[in-house]
Amino acid sequence: MSSSVGRNSLIMASGTAASRVTGQIRTILLAWALGTTGYAANAYQAGSMIPQVIYTLVSGGIFNAVLVPQIVRTLKAKDAETRLNKLITLAITMLLAVAILMALCTPLLTRLYVNGSPETMALATSFTLWCMPQIFFYGLYTVVGQILAAKDHFTAYAWSSVGANIISCIGFGTFIALFGRATEHPLDFWTADKIALTAGTWTLGVAFQALVLFIPLTKIGLKYRPQFGLRGIGLRSMGPVAAWSVGIVVIDQLANIVITRTSTNAPMLAQQQFGINPLDVAGNASYQNAYTIYMLPYSLIAVSLATAIFPKISRAVADHNIAEARADLSQALRNMGVIMCYFSVAFVVMPVPIILALLPSVNVREAILMAGPLVTLGIGLPFASAYLIIQRTFYAFEDGKSPFIFMLFAMGIQAVGVIIGARLLPPTEWTTMIGMLGAISYILPIPILYAMLRKRFENNIDGPHIAISYLKSIGAAAATMFIGMTVRDSIYQLVGAQIGAVDGHMNWIQAVACASLLAIVTFIVYVGMLRLLRSEEFNETIALISSRIPGLRKPTSPNDRLEQGDAENGE
Repeated sequence: MSSSVGRNSLIMASGTAASRVTGQIRTILLAWALGTTGYAANAYQAGSMIPQVIYTLVSGGIFNAVLVPQIVRTLKAKDAETRLNKLITLAITMLLAVAILMALCTPLLTRLYVNGSPETMALATSFTLWCMPQIFFYGLYTVVGQILAAKDHFTAYAWSSVGANIISCIGFGTFIALFGRATEHPLDFWTADKIALTAGTWTLGVAFQALVLFIPLTKIGLKYRPQFGLRGIGLRSMGPVAAWSVGIVVIDQLANIVITRTSTNAPMLAQQQFGINPLDVAGNASYQNAYTIYMLPYSLIAVSLATAIFPKISRAVADHNIAEARADLSQALRNMGVIMCYFSVAFVVMPVPIILALLPSVNVREAILMAGPLVTLGIGLPFASAYLIIQRTFYAFEDGKSPFIFMLFAMGIQAVGVIIGARLLPPTEWTTMIGMLGAISYILPIPILYAMLRKRFENNIDGPHIAISYLKSIGAAAATMFIGMTVRDSIYQLVGAQIGAVDGHMNWIQAVACASLLAIVTFIVYVGMLRLLRSEEFNETIALISSRIPGLRKPTSPNDRLEQGDAENGE
């Protein structure tokens, strides 16, 4: 992997790490304020999710699919600043119109995504309305951020979300200080000021995240001025890719509607059918909190690597250098597999300690409810991460049809599976079932994805090399899971903790100790298995990390010294 990609990946990863740390603090405060079960928690998760999925549906797929390749081409033009001003103005106009329209349609959207008690529906509508302006600011963040990324300026793009999390943390912290925990409060407790402290401050944070990017935009020499016009911004070439991208997010959101309605209805249905307390049943909040933890390594590593490699592959494709694009794709996928398989091990072996360590405001019972979907989601992590890089590669070829076909199969498997599973399984198992189907949906269509990708690389994508690498990583992960689960109970006993089927006792210190000890054991076993299997990607990954840590890499050639000097100077 080149020096620039490695450097940009680490910039994105460091910013994402800081964002995830502050985001985790936000999640802790959210769980403290609203809990992870009950109608208030489920309503907030649905209300904060709807604007994000609507943004993805209307514009997120389009921007990610076409913006980076188009910006790369636009920056080579003589009138680059004029074209970029038109792109930004078009995006702002479209996003503003969509945000206003969706705000007017909030009650209908809530009924579409949420299936729960009248209290849950009413509160979810209020939360959604307060979060709806986020559509505009998420889009603005994407547009300006991708321009900065195309110019190899990743720092502000990577770090601005930290400010958003801090602002939201202030809102939740103030809520807790004034009102305490609101898990079981009735609907009339939720007045406008309380909703503003939770949902409103999160929207304020997203606005900061987007607007602050205009500062580095000016520093790179682009002074944005509103400029209307459609000529010269590549709409004709963007059109087909954008259309397929809209198709992808439509399919994704249809599946998401099925998942959200099923998970939000699980606690109420379990109470009606079996007389179980809804607080003892995993619902949408339990699933979304598990999904948030699952997303930590995905966003820290997969998104960072994909964001850094995307402009490079786009440039290689634009220059018709297929060999370079193939090499970059192969190496990115192989390195991703080695790293992500270990995180799959962690989620399968120690879900409860991880949840309690990252969310100290939840109890053991709540953590066990979240553990089911976390384990099943974790199994599919390496494949979901690989697909992200492959999807961006298709977009570099201005191919939106191939990702659409893959997602049609994947989301079809997930949606149909959830509908059938909800009829066959009790509501208490629905969130675990949803997580498992999510993993399966990324695994089963892999042969289709492979066949489509080969065509773009002249029937050669370094397939055997990639396949062998993944088989080694998966084999090492499977052996590590077995050993980790074998010693898990002994480590629980060592620290004085106990986890049963539905409850147990484990405080935060014990959770951190268990997670740390199990991490050490599993890491040693995983590394040992990779070395035993002679995984070259493991050595490459270690070399890449070492080369970015001052003092660990010694220059061995004039080129090495030059690259090291450039990295130290931030060039």
